[in-house]
Amino acid sequence: MERGGLVAYVEAQIERDIALGRLHPSGQFGSEAKLARRYEVCRGTIREALRRLAARGLVVQRSGRKTRAVALDESLTLENLGLALHDARNPDARWLLEGYFSLKRQVLLELLADCCARASDLDLDRLGSTCFQLQDAARWESGATCAQVEFELLRQAARVAARPGHVLLVQSLQRAFLGGAAQLLPLMGGEALREWAFRVTAILHERDVQALQNELPALLKARDERVLNAFAPAPQEPASPEAPCAQEVHFGTPVAATGQDAALETPPSSEEGTVDRPPPASAQDETPEAPLRVEESSSGGRDGRTPISSLPPDTP
Repeated sequence: MERGGLVAYVEAQIERDIALGRLHPSGQFGSEAKLARRYEVCRGTIREALRRLAARGLVVQRSGRKTRAVALDESLTLENLGLALHDARNPDARWLLEGYFSLKRQVLLELLADCCARASDLDLDRLGSTCFQLQDAARWESGATCAQVEFELLRQAARVAARPGHVLLVQSLQRAFLGGAAQLLPLMGGEALREWAFRVTAILHERDVQALQNELPALLKARDERVLNAFAPAPQEPASPEAPCAQEVHFGTPVAATGQDAALETPPSSEEGTVDRPPPASAQDETPEAPLRVEESSSGGRDGRTPISSLPPDTP
């Protein structure tokens, strides 16, 4: 492996250790010699990797002191999005990725609305041509190519809408995705992308801002949800703990034929309607055969069926 590739590899490994909390609780790194032995590289490679991490704001280097990792809540930025995606099981990973996609959708909708309102016909034709390229890429090309064309559409729309701030924001969005969420690139194509690109082509041609606001958000979100669920499936709500209890109560109430016969033969008591309440002692003395009938007719449960055991508790 070339030195540049080796430095990038070690940089990624150290970043992963920072994100997963594998460092000393103080956040301090060991000496360059110790790190070189740990990652099995030379000290110069470690020094360059730490310098790159410091430039990204992930570590702090001060003369005469050990290098220290910056806390995640301080170092996490848009362009450092990948720092939060090392552990897909962490709920914050999906939450932050949802926020990223939401921001990208908002930027695209704002830019396209401005283009529909103010862009020239020539500019709209160029945007439509890019949308056609996106449709074609969604059908035939890789996810990486689809992502490249999609960000090109965003960048082109920002320039047509004369929004220099959005030009910079699109650059950051692209760096964040290609640098930190590269594992999602294979998921960026497909029919969902082709569908919204096709709709945008028609909207731009007709300058239909109302359709843009009413139809496009759902189409964009459908593709983003597909990517999100492939990366980190949405947590399913656990079953209600009351359901097993209700089932036990239902089956625990005897409604057997023998019990009904005994009830018909036994005169109604003053407490009629309270099925589960035991009869008074005097009533038990007067009708000693009723309980015996129920017991004789039940081999397992009161109605002749094997008692149903309680459902095991849901495991989290």
